[in-house]
Amino acid sequence: MLRRHRDLYVLTPASVITGDAGGAAPRGEDGGAGAGEAGAALREIPGTAAGVSRPLPPGSSLRVAQREALWAASRAAESGRPLVTYGEDTTGRWLPDDVGVLAALVEHVLGDALRYDTAHGSDLVASVRTWMERDRRVDDAARALHVHPNTLAYRLRRFGALTGRDLSATGDFAEVWLAIRAASQLGGL
Repeated sequence: MLRRHRDLYVLTPASVITGDAGGAAPRGEDGGAGAGEAGAALREIPGTAAGVSRPLPPGSSLRVAQREALWAASRAAESGRPLVTYGEDTTGRWLPDDVGVLAALVEHVLGDALRYDTAHGSDLVASVRTWMERDRRVDDAARALHVHPNTLAYRLRRFGALTGRDLSATGDFAEVWLAIRAASQLGGL
């Protein structure tokens, strides 16, 4: 067990989390992995956001497992689920493990909007992320952001103007989504 800042890391056999001695992660009632004793206990604690990495092979670096667990925990917090296992979100398989490549993707796609947000105290990138996570439903995303739908529509247009990405175009949408997932994986969003 290791505590670092507000994060707690626990190395445990996969079966403690998944409930399967073979290491496979069974699906829980809510569709998520982690139906083992520890997974069930985590679901009972209000406000918990826990992440589980892939199994760590002997002799492997803990950094990769730590990054995966942090990524999964951030997905848990975003989705309101108490426990998420790395790999449940298939977007992760399309992103490289190299932190430098992830950072370059974030800078290339989101850099101008991130700098704008910092300079103006705005939430363009967070608004786009929330809108995308809610399947492009403006009313749902506006409610989650506590803004009027017209305010969200303005933010989406402003983001497009700053980044040169048309969110109604499939290629641009996919590129922005991957960059947002990369930023989340890096702990930036």
